[in-house]
Amino acid sequence: MFVLGLLLLLVLHSEAFSTSFPDETIADFSVNVYNQLRATGEDENIIFSPLGIAITMGMVELGAHGSTLKEIQHSMGYEDLKNGEEFAFLKDLYDMAVTEDSHYVMKLANSLYVQNGYHVSDKFLQLVKKYFKAEVEVVDFSQNIAVASYINKWVENRTNNMIKDFVSARDFSTLTQLAIVNAIYFKGNWKSQFRPENTRTFSFTKDDESEVQIPMMYQQGEFYYGEFSDGSNEAGGIYQVLEIPYEGDEFSMMIVLSRQ
Repeated sequence: MFVLGLLLLLVLHSEAFSTSFPDETIADFSVNVYNQLRATGEDENIIFSPLGIAITMGMVELGAHGSTLKEIQHSMGYEDLKNGEEFAFLKDLYDMAVTEDSHYVMKLANSLYVQNGYHVSDKFLQLVKKYFKAEVEVVDFSQNIAVASYINKWVENRTNNMIKDFVSARDFSTLTQLAIVNAIYFKGNWKSQFRPENTRTFSFTKDDESEVQIPMMYQQGEFYYGEFSDGSNEAGGIYQVLEIPYEGDEFSMMIVLSRQ
């Protein structure tokens, strides 16, 4: 199985945030999501965004109460935070992500689709707009084909037409009252770019342990690299980690490869 955590949390400078927030909370949540996907993935390739999930769950948390609220806070690792500190952090994270920069393009958009006639508190709508700049649309989910087309067009427009058919009509029914949609787009150049003329052919081992020869990007340079253990004695418990920065040094791709 191949699992890519898109925008796991790249390279962030702590001084950019107005509130303190434990780094391990983000890392633990991202790893937990990975483990859940790995357990249910049945060997297919998966791309997921912990950043997008955290922001979406932040919007859900704003409308939650009682045991549901506690369960969300527990699953996100927010139990020790006070006075809604997670919302201030997520807002800072959102604002930083969408700040215009000459080195990269990043778009992060949120939208709520509410069934016509379904009551949503004004306070909740104010908060999702305050923290997440969420758009709010009233739709008729009984017209599921039209709603799916409308949402897909919204996603396409906010991802430079890179993401298509994000939802299908089967995702909605007359029982649907509210849908939260999050879209992320990122485009940047490597700080040390891979030159096409340096492409080389290497062996690639597939899941069935057979090998194929494929062209791969190639370069030699200095990058941050480390090897880490998860504490187990298994060969797969040792991980190689490589950081490849983008121009501007605000974002990096982190590649994590098991020894096994």
